[in-house]
Amino acid sequence: MITIIYLIIQLLFAIFFFYLCLAFLTGAPFVPSTNSAATTMIALSQIKSGMTIYDLGSGNGKLLHLAAQKGAVAIGYEINPMLVVFSNIRALFSPERKQMITYWKNFWSANITKADVLFVYLLPWRMETLEKKLMKEAKPGAIIVSNSFIFPHLDCIRKDEANHIYVFKISRKATI
Repeated sequence: MITIIYLIIQLLFAIFFFYLCLAFLTGAPFVPSTNSAATTMIALSQIKSGMTIYDLGSGNGKLLHLAAQKGAVAIGYEINPMLVVFSNIRALFSPERKQMITYWKNFWSANITKADVLFVYLLPWRMETLEKKLMKEAKPGAIIVSNSFIFPHLDCIRKDEANHIYVFKISRKATI
């Protein structure tokens, strides 16, 4: 019986490690935002009740939870199925459970056209590619809040340099 338990634990670890590596290749590995960075991201996004926010690479769902507390509909896209399960279980026990959902999906193929606010925490070499997706697909006026890294061609409209949080706005649909 103990052997089976260890085998299951090792299998779960292998799955988690596989998706951690996959996420590193497609966007960024799971690195949770600090509480300070997360609260700053929420504050700088100026979320209002009824807004729709997307977290691209939502990890453990921390930002989804904080956005839902502000009255937003919070949608996460996460490539790691274990983090999707964790996020959705976390949402299930939240008073805002009807406002949060995490999908097991690569955000590069996700439809982001309805987002009022998008949260991102990617690796620096992925920012230009994401910028192209955002400029093509995000609606004009959408706010993008980035943890740690900036976009090469978008103007920063707000920032908290102490926490390395940067806010950008899609002013129009364009191609770069």
